[in-house]
Amino acid sequence: MSVFNALSTAVSGINAQSTAFTNLSNNIANSQTVGYKATTTAFQDFVAGAGGNSASADISDSVAAVTVQHVDNQGTSSTSTDALATSISGNGLFVVSKGTTSGGQTYYTRNGEVYENKAGYLVNTSGYYLEGYMVDPSTGTLGTTLTQLNVSNVTFKPTETTTLTSTSTVGTATGTNQTYTTAPTTVYDSSGTAHQIGLVWTQSTSDTSKWTVQAYDADGGGAISDASPSPYIVTFDSSTGAMTSVTDATGAVVANTTGTAAEIPITATYNGVAQTINLDLGSIGSTSGTVVATAKSGTPSTSQGTSLVVSGGSLAMDSGGGAVNIGAQTGTNDTYTTTPLKLSDGSYVSAVWTKNPTTAANVNSEQTWTVKLVDPYSSATSDSTTAQVTFKADGTIDTINGSSTGSISFTDSSGTTQTLNLTTSSVKLGSSSPYTDTTAVTSDSIATGTYEGAEITSDGSVMAKFSTGTQLIGKVALANFANVNGLEGVDGQAYVATTNSGNAQIGVSGQNGTGTLSVGYVESSTTDLTKDLSSLIVAQQAYTANTKVVTSANTMLQATIAMIQ
Repeated sequence: MSVFNALSTAVSGINAQSTAFTNLSNNIANSQTVGYKATTTAFQDFVAGAGGNSASADISDSVAAVTVQHVDNQGTSSTSTDALATSISGNGLFVVSKGTTSGGQTYYTRNGEVYENKAGYLVNTSGYYLEGYMVDPSTGTLGTTLTQLNVSNVTFKPTETTTLTSTSTVGTATGTNQTYTTAPTTVYDSSGTAHQIGLVWTQSTSDTSKWTVQAYDADGGGAISDASPSPYIVTFDSSTGAMTSVTDATGAVVANTTGTAAEIPITATYNGVAQTINLDLGSIGSTSGTVVATAKSGTPSTSQGTSLVVSGGSLAMDSGGGAVNIGAQTGTNDTYTTTPLKLSDGSYVSAVWTKNPTTAANVNSEQTWTVKLVDPYSSATSDSTTAQVTFKADGTIDTINGSSTGSISFTDSSGTTQTLNLTTSSVKLGSSSPYTDTTAVTSDSIATGTYEGAEITSDGSVMAKFSTGTQLIGKVALANFANVNGLEGVDGQAYVATTNSGNAQIGVSGQNGTGTLSVGYVESSTTDLTKDLSSLIVAQQAYTANTKVVTSANTMLQATIAMIQ
């Protein structure tokens, strides 16, 4: 090996140790950086004459330094003051982007110190936008398109109804084949769509103590009890009025102990999706509550609601025939359905009041409602005109279609056209109780809630916190790679995919070999200060030694030059 080779080799050694020094200094500088992955330096020698036939001719000629990434090394978890901060326990990286536009570069990081920015996006401390899958507000299902997670403008989605509870008594009606209909209650399907459901009790023609109970759709969509077997027969004690048994259409006993609660299923199909609700009959037959009785004529024997006129007959929905108190409706699309009335031709009619969504949500301000008539027991779509009823701040009617009076027409199931005449004294918008109707059926749905913020759970679910519970609004995406150490590092503790890393396998927590999330924690830097400071001393000494080689080579060259002078 010549002096010149020794000189160039020493220079390569200086460069290699400079690379090691740079990596060590970068590790030390980022010892407190969340999600930072410390690097190491690997050295490789080069041999002059390598590949020849004589091993003695191979001479080490220089050295090169290579920076080695350790993205697969997991740092320790430490607590964070950010409520949305999250660390990954196991494999995987967060999927992030630099902006909110679609189609840009996708990045990956272990920095889960996330907060909500002023636009509602989840952003980490390096400025990257956290990506995942958002829930479709119209269907309530989790989407499949990767997008930036945003928690602004979150609205409460009513929970799906699973149980209807009846707290009424059928009463001691004389005769046979009597019919009782409950006032409707609001239920919600799996997509959060509201429906009005009530119960119809029909007395047996042969046994006055036996009644058939079946659900009806008070919105006008027809009977919703499609369960098999259906309907159910409830038997009462003739002396005490207590429920003694419940049997299905095949005669199978559902409950046979006096006073024992019984649950019967109601199967409905909404938006093409079958929904099942349990009807709890635990309080049926007690001495409290009211069940609306509908007589076979145009005038109900006992009922509730508003005093209106249908083709000369009374649509009186309370026993006194007074005006309905629609109640303190504070939403923007509230619906109130009156108890069904059986008309003289055998058809039924209910008035459906729907608050216009464009009006103010304060009961003390002017409100406009749309009213129409429906046949709650007919599956056929009936023709009905509507009227726009505007209420004053005191709850009384101001105008009906811009006038003091108005009417709407309705074609019932028998083909007869009925007319509903409205006057300014027909309906009153109340300010305290929800309705004057005593609803005999209640739902376990939660219809409203006040938004209190967002949180992330261990499975990556982004949950909206409401005063009445939590609801899913999105899920955090995680990515995994065949060779995670093949990723290319960029600013902000982030990486981009390369041919060495392979394509990203993106999903949610637990998919593609990814781990779970630790909420309230962040992943610390993987820098080992003790080890790196020791390595720094070694690099310094190696650097100095290489400079000595340069000095010695220079001295030898000077001696060679002096020899020929």
